[in-house]
Amino acid sequence: MRSGTSYFNTTLLGKNLARFWPIWGVYALSWLLLLPVGILLQADYWDAMQARSYPLALASNGGFSLVLTFLFGILCAMAVFSYLYSARSVGMLHALPMRREGLFLTNYLSGLLFLIVPNFAVFLLALIAEALNGAVVFSSLFVWLVVTCLMAFFFYSFAVFCGMFTGHILALPAFYFILNFLVYMLTYLVEGIARLFLYGFIGTDWAERWATWLTPALKMSQSTGINYSGADTHFYGLGVVTLYALVGAVFVAVALVLYRRRQLERAGDVITVGWVRPVFRYGVALCSAIALGFFFYNIFYTLLPRSAWTLLIWMLLWGAAGCFIGEMLLRKRFWVFKDSWKGCVVFLACLVVFIGAMELDLLRFERKVPAADQVQEVFIHGADSAPFDSGTYLSMDVSDPEQIQQILDLHTAITQRKDELEAWRADRSGDSWSTTQSGVEVMTESYTDLWLSYTLTDGSVLKRQYTLPILAEELEDPSSPSALLSDLINQPELVYNSYFGGMEGDERLVDAILINLYNEEDDIYYDEPLPAELLEPLLEAIQTDIQEGNLGRRYLLEDQERMENCCYADLELTFRRPASTDTATLTSGTASVDGPSASVEVDSTYSVTITLQKSAVHTLEVLKDYPNAQMSLWEIHSQPLNEGESTLH
Repeated sequence: MRSGTSYFNTTLLGKNLARFWPIWGVYALSWLLLLPVGILLQADYWDAMQARSYPLALASNGGFSLVLTFLFGILCAMAVFSYLYSARSVGMLHALPMRREGLFLTNYLSGLLFLIVPNFAVFLLALIAEALNGAVVFSSLFVWLVVTCLMAFFFYSFAVFCGMFTGHILALPAFYFILNFLVYMLTYLVEGIARLFLYGFIGTDWAERWATWLTPALKMSQSTGINYSGADTHFYGLGVVTLYALVGAVFVAVALVLYRRRQLERAGDVITVGWVRPVFRYGVALCSAIALGFFFYNIFYTLLPRSAWTLLIWMLLWGAAGCFIGEMLLRKRFWVFKDSWKGCVVFLACLVVFIGAMELDLLRFERKVPAADQVQEVFIHGADSAPFDSGTYLSMDVSDPEQIQQILDLHTAITQRKDELEAWRADRSGDSWSTTQSGVEVMTESYTDLWLSYTLTDGSVLKRQYTLPILAEELEDPSSPSALLSDLINQPELVYNSYFGGMEGDERLVDAILINLYNEEDDIYYDEPLPAELLEPLLEAIQTDIQEGNLGRRYLLEDQERMENCCYADLELTFRRPASTDTATLTSGTASVDGPSASVEVDSTYSVTITLQKSAVHTLEVLKDYPNAQMSLWEIHSQPLNEGESTLH
């Protein structure tokens, strides 16, 4: 009688379902408690809004859909393909009259059913639970079912794909977890190392975007969620999940090809695919060099010099260890040095060349400054300065050609003093202070961070980040980075934008308060509201002073000039934006609402705080006309200078 072969075996499917029932049973129980039981427990306050949002919340962001499918995907793959990791079981099953395709498909579908069938059962029970609670939203439950099934398909398929490369049961979950997060972690570590070797390096947007896409759990967590907008509450991110499911189908096809060519006698080996073995060996070496080298460099940073070359030594040490460890895992024995030392030397040499190229700046990354005609716009951030009011944190886009040229001159000065600035950064110990002859303690040394992001005319973006020393003597040198930065942040237009850059034409000043006024007799600080008739001339005077450079003067150090010019008192200006239509949120102000999804008329307010300065002649002139001006202005300046910082803000 002629024997036949089969592409699918129902008997094997039934045995898998019976043998591994604890896996799909626990998975089903988890969802049973989370969804149907969870719905029933909310019966007292269950309504249409809750029915719409609750299932979607489980499938959103890093919710239970992601967590459970991620964990049970690998458990199902380990269970149904466990026979591949034992020489006896793999030989027995492949002696059956079934093609390899039949074995693969039967076991693959067995594991997939462990996840999909419970999802459908829970979906039906959840519908019943919602009906019992009195509010059913079929669409939300259906979205939960689709998203959860797509996630389960991807993570399970990826786990099966990983399983085709190994013959060891414990290596499978290790590969699965590592490969799920490998690219993101390597990108994070490599960028951390690059910041040590490349002065000014801040990161690469394109690498971070690709790293996120190649980290499925992270990308699905970031790209899924709920848009809350009244009755239109809906789930977003279904396209991303569907895309990963399509990638999962590719993983299944590749896994089938690998299964057909699998060398069965390699059961028990860490790697079963021949061409992957050297990739594994040097991959372990590279990951060890980067991860462990960076880790131990930071652990022992107080005992060893903080330099790129110290990091390189740690990387070489752990790179060599990783190279031999990878070879030991492949050969399943400890003595592998005699046959593998040459490959290790070549790997370490490549590591030295790569790190040396970064440290020596052979690609001229550190000295690259774009030409003025290539720059369309610059986003500048950082350069925190005193006084500490609304203008402290510089963060704005600059498109004026003269200001762009100033930024380029500053950038050029930084690159020209790279070695000096790097040496200072390695040896810095914090702020320094000294006492003047009058007994005032002034700052002589500090630092600030500066971020530059150039948008070039070709559409590309160039980013740099620097930690700059601020030294009193360098502020006297017009060509120093400190002096150039001080000149830049004191440009009247930039100062004006730091206070009023977001101001729109139809906004108006509705309130002004002098805050932190000092009453020497009672030894208290108090606030003094200004009358409404003073608002318009006051705002005009403030803006005039800023444009003339009399007000808003920025100081990179708490030096004597800063102490003599800045008052302790601040002006707090409150502006009102006219009513606007906003269907999403309510803010401070007046609102009229008609119905749950009606538009909301909103008058919003915001405040700007400006530290008074003695050089602000127009502003102080306006304040003199205030009935309490004699008392208030006296209190503003009454603190004697030798009391140091008590006179400052």
